[in-house]
Amino acid sequence: MKIRNLDTFYWVATLGSFRAAANYLNLTQPAVSARIQILEQDLGIDVFQRNIRNAMLTHSGRKLLPYAEKLMMLDQQILKTFADTTQIVQTIRLGAAETIACSWLPDFLNYVGRTTPGITFELSVDTTNNLRNALLAREIDLAFLMGPVSEASISNQPICGYEMIFAAISSIATKKKYWTISDIASHRLLTFSRSSRPGKEIQTLLSASYEGPLNLNTSTSIGALRELACAGFGICALPKAIINEELKSGALKELKTDIILRDLSFTASYVEGSATSGLVKAITTYLNDYLEA
Repeated sequence: MKIRNLDTFYWVATLGSFRAAANYLNLTQPAVSARIQILEQDLGIDVFQRNIRNAMLTHSGRKLLPYAEKLMMLDQQILKTFADTTQIVQTIRLGAAETIACSWLPDFLNYVGRTTPGITFELSVDTTNNLRNALLAREIDLAFLMGPVSEASISNQPICGYEMIFAAISSIATKKKYWTISDIASHRLLTFSRSSRPGKEIQTLLSASYEGPLNLNTSTSIGALRELACAGFGICALPKAIINEELKSGALKELKTDIILRDLSFTASYVEGSATSGLVKAITTYLNDYLEA
């Protein structure tokens, strides 16, 4: 069960409608409905009565609401306690890899902003290599990157991982029922920059099994790679979660292959003992609860 889904339930119940909750959370109504459905599936109960204009709680929903209220209060108390006791400037210089920025980061920052208004963020989105250098240079306080950062002064907390897949438009993906490494290597490929860990790994994997020249097209912009793949420019090797909407809509199709690409593993990394490390550590703990609950 994810905290953000319970948070959404709390606001629908408190504000009395899905529309009001969507406006408050800066979400669409379908997104709010989807979160409630996932919460109901996780708990095995219905929390709202169906076919009623306003959001009316079921018996199970009424039993759940006090727990949601307690959790919202606890989340606020955790962050406020750290912020108050450390007496530090509550602006966090946050760096994030684009994979994170394109997935859960907007929801998380929105959630922190609503529950703890005293904390603000200076956000920069960059490559993992640049984020690592910025962290070591003390130019940012916290980085969500492909870690860990191997430095004695840096604390690394694992936060999430993403499955990597090959995908393309249907006319390309259906050319073969099953794709070998040589099949993929002989096509135009779209993926992360050559200097990145996944870019290097993909290049090494394909070169080891394919003697011809690789047609490897790289970019530091996931959005650009996704758009190029949807335009039929080539086969993309990207995190499945980032192209999930395109896979659902049929704009892209996953290639059938037994090639296993290593998951992208991300850490929340920060400098121990810095002026903001107390608050950053609290946010990192808060984030783990947010993603894993």
